[in-house]
Amino acid sequence: MASLSNVDRELLERYGSEAFMYVEYPHKRFWQKQTDDTVFRSGLASIFEADPTTPLMLYVHIPYCHKQCLFCTCHVEIELRYAVVRRYMDYLGREIDMLANFLKERGIVPNIREIHLGGGSPTYPKAPEFDALVDRLAAIADFSALDEFAIEIDPRRVKPDGMAYYKSKGINRVSFGVQDFDQSVQKAVDRVQPLYLTERLLTPEIRSMFPNGVNFDILCGLPHQTRETFETTMAEVIRLSPDRICVNYMHLSPKFNQHQLKMPLDTIPDMFRKKEMFLDAAERLTRAGYIRTGYDHFAKSDDPVALAMTTGNMQWNRLGVTSGRYSSTIGLGVSSTGTLGDGGYYQNYYDVPDYEAAIDRELFPVGLGYVLNDEDKVRRDIIQNLRSYFLLVKSDYEHALDGSFDENFAAEIQKLSDFVENDLVIITDEKIEITELGFQFSNLIASVFDTHIN
Repeated sequence: MASLSNVDRELLERYGSEAFMYVEYPHKRFWQKQTDDTVFRSGLASIFEADPTTPLMLYVHIPYCHKQCLFCTCHVEIELRYAVVRRYMDYLGREIDMLANFLKERGIVPNIREIHLGGGSPTYPKAPEFDALVDRLAAIADFSALDEFAIEIDPRRVKPDGMAYYKSKGINRVSFGVQDFDQSVQKAVDRVQPLYLTERLLTPEIRSMFPNGVNFDILCGLPHQTRETFETTMAEVIRLSPDRICVNYMHLSPKFNQHQLKMPLDTIPDMFRKKEMFLDAAERLTRAGYIRTGYDHFAKSDDPVALAMTTGNMQWNRLGVTSGRYSSTIGLGVSSTGTLGDGGYYQNYYDVPDYEAAIDRELFPVGLGYVLNDEDKVRRDIIQNLRSYFLLVKSDYEHALDGSFDENFAAEIQKLSDFVENDLVIITDEKIEITELGFQFSNLIASVFDTHIN
């Protein structure tokens, strides 16, 4: 692990600026507004024209929550009127039916390998609406052939019998929003979630219901967090033994998330303290046998993601690191993002009224889109490898380039020289490698290859 003494304030002041997380390249701020669903339809059709058996993942977004967590930057709708949630589930069902009809009309039987239900709180819908959702998904996905069917769990809202219910619907992986176990931290972010609420959902009997495993999401940099309290939280995390753990930094963006201003901002640790806590957590997790999969993700050594990292199949997207079992994502629901093979991206409308209006017009509710050119694809793969593996081998890209890697990216290599001088990057004739010390700045280092911002 990188020594804390080496992650000094001078480096953080120099390189600690925010950078894109690069869940897609280019970032969606550079995507174009869509006036209809033509780009989506043609892009989706092209996937199956290229390979009818292409493996897919369905991401289904349910944005509703009962209460606003003050740290949250996800696209959520705070709603206590269940009739509103029921109405949304009806529109979501209609979107799924549109997709099913699109595929049926073309004689396509999609090879769906994974389904992920996210939010918001995908556990918000009651049994009748959830049953209807699963039935509609089963019309386009062969549940018996799925590699994974996952759902995000809010331990405050789900009881043990609820876990059995989700198992009965085919769910085989669960993801828990934990964030922090310290009570003062929980109160500061208005998400009071005592440890026992999580523990009661992780009995041996319940864990056996979900053979694909359990994920934890942990946030570093919350109000009132200290190095000592975060160490206690991480000790509890390791004791509970989830299969995958994401330890992420809280992103403070009150311009777009004004509810964050309700937190006691003067108690939020500075970047140096955040780095201390993160490095402590990373060191503790690796000592406990977890494999580091990318910058901020960790997995048990027998987890598919850890195995995929050793084979080079691991990928990084909006759901974090994945085992690479699918090549495209079809996003369903308000604000969902999808990847159209190797050709581009799309995102559904952010606002529910716009989403509903498109479906009422029998259009897929696509608000943004982007078609990748050949240069985008090369740069996307370079950034993906630096972000996930901290390494790129120059010869891997030369088949797609006119000339050598060094000739094509001479300007970028020159920009990396400052990182080299500070021992964050190593450049040889064969490769570019981010050092352990440089892991802390991997997004910023990768951004050197982002032609849209440079």
